[in-house]
Amino acid sequence: MDERDYSAERIERLLDPQSIAIAGASADENKRGYIATKRLVESEYDGEVYPVNPSYEGEILGTEVHPSVSSIPDRVDLVYVVTPAGAVPSVLEDAGEADVAGAVIFSAGFSEVGNEDTEEELIQIANEHGIRFLGPNVMGMVNVPSDICLGIDASYGEGGLSVISQSGNLGMNLGVATNKAHNTGLSHFVSIGNEADLKFHELLPYFAADDSTEALVLYVEGMSEGRAFLEEARRFTQEKPLILLKGGRTGAGKSSAESHTASLAGDADVVADVYSQAGVVTVDSFDDVVPVYQALTDAPTLSGRNIAIMTEAGGVATITADSLVEHGMNVPELTEETQEKLAELFPYSPNLENPIDTMVTGDTASLHGEAAEILLSDPNIDGLMICGGYGGYGVGGTGIELPMDDASAQAQIESARRITELPSEYDKPVVIKSTFTPEESEALAICRDGNVPVYDSFRDASLAFQSLAEYSEAVESADERSDFDAGSGADGLETLEEAADGTVLAEHEAKGVLEEYDIPVAPYELVSSAEEAVEAADRFDEELAMKIVSPQIQHKTEAGGVALGVSGESAVRDTYEELVANAEAYDPEATIDGVLISPMLEEGVEVIIGAIQDEEVGPVVMFGLGGIFVEVLEDVTFGGVPLTEHDARRMIEGIDGKEILEGARDNPDIDEDALVDLLVDVSELVAENPRISELDLNPVFCYEDGLSVIDASITL
Repeated sequence: MDERDYSAERIERLLDPQSIAIAGASADENKRGYIATKRLVESEYDGEVYPVNPSYEGEILGTEVHPSVSSIPDRVDLVYVVTPAGAVPSVLEDAGEADVAGAVIFSAGFSEVGNEDTEEELIQIANEHGIRFLGPNVMGMVNVPSDICLGIDASYGEGGLSVISQSGNLGMNLGVATNKAHNTGLSHFVSIGNEADLKFHELLPYFAADDSTEALVLYVEGMSEGRAFLEEARRFTQEKPLILLKGGRTGAGKSSAESHTASLAGDADVVADVYSQAGVVTVDSFDDVVPVYQALTDAPTLSGRNIAIMTEAGGVATITADSLVEHGMNVPELTEETQEKLAELFPYSPNLENPIDTMVTGDTASLHGEAAEILLSDPNIDGLMICGGYGGYGVGGTGIELPMDDASAQAQIESARRITELPSEYDKPVVIKSTFTPEESEALAICRDGNVPVYDSFRDASLAFQSLAEYSEAVESADERSDFDAGSGADGLETLEEAADGTVLAEHEAKGVLEEYDIPVAPYELVSSAEEAVEAADRFDEELAMKIVSPQIQHKTEAGGVALGVSGESAVRDTYEELVANAEAYDPEATIDGVLISPMLEEGVEVIIGAIQDEEVGPVVMFGLGGIFVEVLEDVTFGGVPLTEHDARRMIEGIDGKEILEGARDNPDIDEDALVDLLVDVSELVAENPRISELDLNPVFCYEDGLSVIDASITL
């Protein structure tokens, strides 16, 4: 058995143990050791429970107490540790000698309070004995199918949602939320605590193989091994949905680094894009988790983003269309054939073009099923949202009632049964947003129980389609996306390997690095005197851009170190002297290496391309529109290194201002293929030279044919 298989076997025994020892078991009803023992002994857990306490003899709740884990005569899969922090190392040592597979360490008092030494001791003991553990400082662990509940005072309904959480309390709240939701229940809850041993990515294979887990939800504030997680998540999401709720999503963590890229890279902005690149569906709030889970596990995949809307009121149709578009969906026209079929069903409808206003009344509510089938059979349509008062005819006691006779009420129920059959027949999702609830409406209950998601919020229903689209696209393109293997860790360019940390390369040096990777840069020459400047100007024979070169002056414009449109011998000579004088006045201690001279190029569409080393997910590339408003608009996307061509195109498509690249206001389209090549080349440069901590290409001029990097900055 190789190391990975050995570890997987130990993790399986930890998460689904057949026997559990409780280190710190107690007869005192007020202590955690008693509560844990009582919960397991009195539950329906089929495995063996072994209370452990060296200071106690006899029984607890009729179960024999053992002085140590190693004194238990049978095999123990898991030890649940509830002792004080100081006793945990000896417990883990004893468990390791007994060949226990894993531990859940509830005990606190380790690195979270500055006690790193004791936590490091736990890691050493675990490594020595091959024991895997959660924690320390965890809320606990729940395995609902196996009736295991460690450390959490809650009773969960069984279902397909599994949770791994850095916050024990928030993870518990997610479990409670499943109890309140319909057709939703919990499979597993794992509190990961300090992550001293087991990390997020090491748990994914277990849940990928677990038949009771339909989808996995993570609450993450920061991963210690984010790059390994991306590689594992990419594999996981090809089998099951992976939903991530990220804590700390505000811009408070943004750095004040030298480059535009670093200032634009808020932690949440980066990780949301890069996790999405791995197929992870990220959600913005706690309240989004269950609605998204319901959509991803109940509905079929979405082959495109074209959604039909069926309602019985014009205002509802408008609001629904707005909401869908805001969530990245399209509301396309229907084929003429579809509209003709709908006209036969709804001859008095004011609109059959999409959204469809059926003008349904109690007498015609039974037609929803037939209309839904017509819409799903339209080749222009990938999914259907039914919204408004559907399901409410004949409902009473809500303050709103849409009356109908018994025959019509029964017909509405029959239409609901038909609607539940359509998603599998057409392999297209149906989502319902209703004024009513399944508790009030038998028709809606039939839909919900038939795996058609039913929501009472326009936002949740639209978010359902957005999540389906993102996940479906990720699965479809999995083989075209990055494998997140960022290279060996050694710089490929000797010049970078030899430079000191913290070095900011001069512009000409940065451009030289780019040229090593065949990245098109604007022509340039570094000159160290006014005479050399004149000679260079003669060679370019064009208007010039002249910029001061000094390692101490990063913001050249502020220092008066940039001049544009310079032409003529005397102007070149005078400008050189002026730039040097301005730089010396700005920073008398600065070292002046000279002036960089480049020909003025025709302005194209300005974009910015950058790269940073993110603390969580490693090297990433950034793309966005350039210009003076780049840090105001923050219209940027990120991708994990190395980028594939698919990743690069996805980044370009992901900016809000994509229309500017497509010839807005009668301008020509840019050369998107050249831009894709540039993003991939920058990704290769960063992957092969990991000491590049920040890279900025700003601006890059994009043309109808090709592009050119005008300015470049690299920090090591």
